[in-house]
Amino acid sequence: MNAIPYTERIQLGADVPKDGQTAVMRRIAAFAAPELQNLFPAPAGTPETIRAAVFNVEHGYRAREIVSFLSECPALRSADLLFGNELDDGTLRSGNTDVSRMLAERLGFNYAYALEFIELVDPRDEKGYEGNAILSRWPIVRAEALYVPEGYNWYFDEQKRIGGRVAVFCELDVAGRRLGAVCVHLENRTSPAARAAQMRAILEHADAMFGDLPVLIGGDLNPNGFDYGEAAALAAYERQQADGIVVDPVPLEPLFACARDYGYDFRSFNGAGVSTRRRPTGDGVLHLQLDWILGRGAVCTGHGLTSTLLSDCGWASPDSPLRRSDLCELSDHNAVWADIRTE
Repeated sequence: MNAIPYTERIQLGADVPKDGQTAVMRRIAAFAAPELQNLFPAPAGTPETIRAAVFNVEHGYRAREIVSFLSECPALRSADLLFGNELDDGTLRSGNTDVSRMLAERLGFNYAYALEFIELVDPRDEKGYEGNAILSRWPIVRAEALYVPEGYNWYFDEQKRIGGRVAVFCELDVAGRRLGAVCVHLENRTSPAARAAQMRAILEHADAMFGDLPVLIGGDLNPNGFDYGEAAALAAYERQQADGIVVDPVPLEPLFACARDYGYDFRSFNGAGVSTRRRPTGDGVLHLQLDWILGRGAVCTGHGLTSTLLSDCGWASPDSPLRRSDLCELSDHNAVWADIRTE
């Protein structure tokens, strides 16, 4: 995606208070469609199952270690499909790198990347882009982006951004069989009801785009059970939880009932009470189950979670960057995966 000069980014952002995010986004070509790159041929053979994984890379500023993690981890190195959240393109914190393309080239994936936000705080950012991506071993036939109903206006946040939450839709050719894939990142700073409205928009678009095809949805659903932007609600939630306890978000978030109504299974694709997000608090760590895989027209034959704490990467080779790193964690999210057979 092409860069926008910083002064022009600031001028565009200044229009958000009077015109709104959607109107300003329409003036920016990078929001018009995902970037689609088929870089590698299809693998040989016809797989009985495919492995899908969700990984919030937390911008990708630990890029060298993340490449090693995804290429060495026994559970992830065989992944056919990655749903990636929070991938930078042209930000100083991640070396002004196009993280999606870098991961695709190094790991042998095709990809489709949709811009979620243009960050306005740091003039040293070449682009200031952050978004979501689908990385696939299999060819991507077509890709679309859907900007879901706004739950929070990030221009008025201290991070100051142009944009909105986006879902990436891809139709894949898996050895002659078509598969729909959707990478989602729902809003954390809004109510459960608003997240359900965002999910409903995604499910309706999936029906329209994919019809009767099997569909996989993966990503950070942010099912906190409360509005993350409300300090009082967050503090009350933290007081109720002991360190290490993961609350089941399904009864708290109507987005799951909405997904069930559209024919998607989520219980069999995910562990129960597993921590996919570590949020530091004054008293320890708040564990949340934010990252999920959902399927329609597909059967899960196995699933799991892979920790992104460096202390849990004992499988790393002796000369791996993971062995030499002084990091505590690769991301504040763990990775989740599932093996899937389409019906």
